Formats: sequence, structure tokens, C-alpha cells
Amino acid sequence: MASRNAPVEASGAAPAVKSAVKMSEEHRRDATVLLENSKSFRRARAGRRRESLEIYCGTWNVGNKAPDVTCATEWLMKARGADVVALGAQEASYVKTKKTIKAKEVSAACGDETTFASRFKRRGFFRSTKWTRLGIMAGGAFAGGVLTFSPAGALCGTFTGWFTGKKLVQEIKGRIHWFDFLSSSLGDEFEMLQSEMLLQMRLAVFVKKDVASMVRSVKVGTKATGLGNLHGNKGGLLVHVELENGETIGFVSCHLAAHEKPKFLQARNVMVPEILRWVWRSAQPRVKFALPNVTDVNTTLYDGASEIMSKVSWTRRTVVGMTTEAIENTTGAKLGLKGVRAAQRNQAPELLDSTTHVFFMGDLNYRIDPGKVIGGEWDTHWSKESDLKPGSNADQPGAGGGIAAARPPAQPGMVEEESDDEGGEASPFVQGRDAVCKAIFNREFQRLAEADQLTRSRKEGRVMHGFAEQPLAFVPTFKRVTVKSSASKGRICSSGAEPMTDTSRPEPGTPAYYNTKRVPSWCDRVLWHSAPGASESCKPVEYGACHEVTTSDHAPVFARFRVRLRSLPEVRALPRANLSLTSLHVTRNFKDGEVLGGSVWVHVFVPHARITIPEPKDLSSAHVDRDESQPKTVGTYSFCADDLPTCILGYDEDEANAERRNKSQVEVKKLESDDDESDSERKLPERLDMSAYASFYAVITVVDSRTGTKLGTCAAPLPGSSTFSVPLSLYSERVGTITGAWTLHGGASNPPKTASLHERLFASRAT
Repeated sequence: MASRNAPVEASGAAPAVKSAVKMSEEHRRDATVLLENSKSFRRARAGRRRESLEIYCGTWNVGNKAPDVTCATEWLMKARGADVVALGAQEASYVKTKKTIKAKEVSAACGDETTFASRFKRRGFFRSTKWTRLGIMAGGAFAGGVLTFSPAGALCGTFTGWFTGKKLVQEIKGRIHWFDFLSSSLGDEFEMLQSEMLLQMRLAVFVKKDVASMVRSVKVGTKATGLGNLHGNKGGLLVHVELENGETIGFVSCHLAAHEKPKFLQARNVMVPEILRWVWRSAQPRVKFALPNVTDVNTTLYDGASEIMSKVSWTRRTVVGMTTEAIENTTGAKLGLKGVRAAQRNQAPELLDSTTHVFFMGDLNYRIDPGKVIGGEWDTHWSKESDLKPGSNADQPGAGGGIAAARPPAQPGMVEEESDDEGGEASPFVQGRDAVCKAIFNREFQRLAEADQLTRSRKEGRVMHGFAEQPLAFVPTFKRVTVKSSASKGRICSSGAEPMTDTSRPEPGTPAYYNTKRVPSWCDRVLWHSAPGASESCKPVEYGACHEVTTSDHAPVFARFRVRLRSLPEVRALPRANLSLTSLHVTRNFKDGEVLGGSVWVHVFVPHARITIPEPKDLSSAHVDRDESQPKTVGTYSFCADDLPTCILGYDEDEANAERRNKSQVEVKKLESDDDESDSERKLPERLDMSAYASFYAVITVVDSRTGTKLGTCAAPLPGSSTFSVPLSLYSERVGTITGAWTLHGGASNPPKTASLHERLFASRAT
């Protein structure tokens, strides 16, 4: 196995000794990364009091307008009964003025006896509008004068500094007000666990004070998918929480590409896997209950530096694979894999593979397709052109209309805008919008859900495969007509509704309630994903929208869940077992522009159940070539028993003995003097039988041999049966299927109840 799985070295490699040292360092680094991303389902600390948690997820596109008191009383106060509250916001950059509601006024409106007190400092350079502007103006004048050596340059720099300083101070004050508003609305029972910002996006996670002690660690990550796939006007945020029993919960808040036509739908479908991939790779540990860094100028004005660096590495690997394949296809010569194979390393599980529950929320911008509502056809009623010939099929309700929609798909970061024209009376868009409004008025939510773009994409496996969503049984949240804009224009909706006044607002769900330029849709959503074996522990409770909040053209959405905290078998109690694959067949579908994997290898890992950390070769298969008889769009790879890793769960006695022999005297003395460990914790638990392994699952990762790029992952349950067939996914998109067979055998007699000093040390480090 060692010789077969070792990476092939190119000519002119370093001497054997240096190479061995380098490989050893890489193995240790890979093992560290592997554990840091998969520490889940561990033994709970003593004194855990709760068996379940109630989680409240809320998302709202604020519309760059300051919230009012109804936002607190109608949306946020609903979360007070929960244990964990995650609140995502989009377009939450607004100007705080003297008329903006204050936190103490929110406390009074919510009926709190204790007046909220902000934790943010009131002093400092960035808190003062006057000194910040003067400082940035002086810096701009100096920079402009030095660069141009002219008074005109200094004047231009002064003006630029004044404008930048004004925007910077407004943004900082708006951020402070937003987080204070959330805290005062939830009350003094909650503490802000952690938060993250990306330009106009916000994500804050709160926990009750009696739950705070259950949190072991927190990670935070961001991903921008806006202009040039770098700018933060679109993207996602992550707050990842690890609880004391080892189970993990991830909250992802995002803002996806807007507009309705198929090219924008494609852009959204591309953004989702980008966000899921990079928010986890960029995640960094954060201090619990630390205040948001509202004065970070980079995240305030532009957040693209980290994105540029991540793109460089990703592009380099992709270009290598594409270039090699292009040469082989053009010349017909086989370049071979020697010298260009990527090193086989332990593959750290991705967010969905290593997290017990992931809650995905935000302004996803998926729309209701009016063509599907009218005639059962997709993408036929987006056109706002009204120059259709009389008597054509498009004039008839229920007809497809034949409106072509085969434009090139958009990519993350595109800024192309749709026309805001309302369309003529005979346009397919007006026909479709009126049909959608009628269905909403009649509360035909099931019919509308079948025409939802996200529901369709999930069923087809294009995006968010493996996620679940509660039934869409509430009035669509976008795009509502605001009172101010409607009153000023006096617009009459296509259904003939009367124009609104400042004191009259249409009933939610009526045709006059929605903007005539958009098809009403469920843009604001909350979905969740549970790891294999954990789906039954997350129960949806409630899903709805708060249409009483009227300051934005979006209505806030909330979802409530009840999560049961499981007690999985302790690692130390598992019997000594050996899990081995006997066969594996991978089918991978490739899209246009995607690099075809000519040769792949698989990495197998059982999260949370490793007893000893093996070398990477123990978890990696041999390289297997693609079946050339298959079409170019399909890659099939067949692994036999000799190609596959053995001892996946293995308890290697020689390795364990070597581990014991290498313990330093310092570690032994430290264990002997550890007063925090009780006598019961010093004893190894009773060994369980083999059925205990049914609580775990294996993550199988398919990796391209040339570039080391992941081609997909799957989660296969441990053998209740000897065979399995599971879908292959790539960041929530279904891309193929994996079938295989394996064996699980072993088991040892129960160890003595009182272990030796070395056994206690080894068991402590193993967990």
C-alpha cells in the first residue's frame, strides 16, 4: 500500500532524506487540518444540562433604510423564546439620524424593565464625524499634492477625503446602531456570541446566557461574489458554532444575484456552491462574545484582498489540468501522469460534511416563474415587450408564448441590469404577473411553490442538494410597494387597484401590495442541511414572514427549529474494528468548460470515530483511469479491492504502542498532576459492540489526480448492509453517483475498568 499510494516524484527531486522529512511535515500538517475541521460528536463535558435547543433563524433585506419599532416588536421579539438566534441582513447600510429609533426606545416598546446599554465605546477617532472628516481630508490633500505637485491635486484630494470620511463615519454609526438595535430587541437574556460583516451584509448569532457555557468554540468566514467575483455587494457570511458535546451548527447568510431571467438564475446557482466552499475555507477562530469590529475600513468600503489571493491558487490548479488535457486532445499523445500527479493528502471535510446542522438563509433572489403558473412551461413569460402579433399563441393565457431565453448564463459578479419597464398590456410579463398575483390572492401556495426557481433547481440537483425547507405557506415577501414611492407616483396596478395614500396600505397578498415591475416571489428563504444520522434530531417548528414591517420592499422571514443534542458513542468506548472497502464505482457527470478527470483517486474518512490518526496513505486509494468507452461528458472510474484503502477505522496496535513509547516524561507528569480530571474520567468506558458504529458515516472524496481538485464528495452510512449507493455532490450540487461494498469486522473484549497511566494518556489524546 505504501509504495502504491506514494506520490510520484518528478525527475531532479530532492534527496531521499529531505523528501522523507518534507513528507512527514506535510502529513502532520494534513492531520492537523483534518482534525480542526472535523472535531464533532465528541464526548460532552460533565454537567451538560440541556438535551435540546430551540433555534430561531431570521433574514431580512433592510433596503438601506433604518428599522423602526415594528421591526423589533413584530419580527425580533418572536425570537425571545429561542435558545440560539441567528439574524442575517442584506442591504443594511443606512444613515443614522436624530430621527432614527434609539436602543432605549426599543427596550421601552418591547416592555423591558431594564433599559438597554450599548457595549460600544462612544469615544474614538472613528466615532467623531468632525475629526474623522478633518483627518481624512488632510490625508487626501497631502496625497493629492504629493502625487501631482499642484494645488489642483491637493484640492481634489481634499474633496475626496471629505466625501470618503463622510461615508465612512455614516457606515460605522449605522453598524453600531444595527447591532445595538438587535441586542435591545432581544433583551438582556441574550448575549451576542459572534458576528460578521461584508459591506452591506450582516450576520449576528445570539445565545441565551444559560446556553453560553455550552459553546466550546466559534469560527467566522466570508465570501464575496459581487463585482468581478471579488466585491462584497453580493456574497455570504458564516458563523460556525461548536457545542460542548462536540456537535456543530453553522449559520450561513447570503445575498445572491438579483433579477428574473434564466441567466440570473444560473448566476445564483453558481454563487451558492462558491459561498459554501469559501466561507468554510476562509473560516478563522474568533473569541467568543467579542464585539464586532465596526471600524474595519477594508470591510466597510471594499473587501476584495482576500478574494484575490484565494482566486490565484484556484486558477493555477485549474489551468494546469486544462492545459494538459488540451495538449492530449490536440496531439493524441498521452503525456502520462508522472511528475504532474498531485500529492495524495488527507482531505479535510467540507462544511456540509463536517457540520451537524447548517442553516442557509438570506435574500436568495429566486423567483416564481409566471410561465409555469400559466401554462406549465418555464422561462416563457419574462419578456416585457408588447409588440406581439395579434392572434399569436403568446396572446392567449396558458400558452407558452415561445419567448426565447437562451442567453449566455451569468457568472458571479455580473452587474448587468434588467429593464425596469412595466411592459405593455399585451406583454407576456404582464400576463404572467397578473396570474401570479391572482394565485397569491387565492392562497394557492402549493401551485406557486411548484413554479419556484429554487424548488425546481433543488429537485434537478443543480443547487442545494440535500437541503430541506419547510412548506412555503406564507405570502411572498418581494417586491412590495412602499407607501412613500406609491403615494408620490399615484401608480395604479395592472389589476385596477386604487392608488395608495400615506395612511392606507394594501392588504398583504393583494395585487396592489406588490410592485408592478417585478413578479411577486419568495426571495427571502431559510433552508437547512443535516449530516447523515442527524436529520431526525432537527425538527422544523415554524416558518413565516412578518409583513407588518413596512420600511423595506422585502418582508422579514423567520424559521424556528428544535434541535436535539445527541449522545453518540464515545471514541474510547468503540470496539477495535477494521473497515475496508472491497469495491467502488464512481460516476461523475462533467459540464461544459469543466476539466474532465482523466484519472482520479478517492479519500475515505470517518469523521469523529478515528481512534488513531493514520498516515495519508492509509486513507487514499490508488490512481484509477477513466473508462474511455464512456462519453466525454461522463467519467466512470472502477476501483477494485487492491486499489482501495484498508484499515479505514483501524486500530493499529503497533502504532498505538509506538505512540505510548514516545510519550515524554513531561506529559506523563502533567497527566498525574491534573486535578481537573475526576476519578470517573480516568477510567476507560465499557467497550460497546459493533452495532455502535451504525451511528457514524464515511465521507468519500473523489479527487482529480492532476490538480488535486475535489470532484465531489458523498456521505455513506457505515455497514448495516454490505453495499451502498449514494449521490455524489460538489458543494450542494449533485454531480454523480457512488456505489460500493465494504466490510466491517473486528471487536475486542472489554478492557479493565481502571487503565494504566499510559493508557489514560493515550485515550485522552485520542479523544
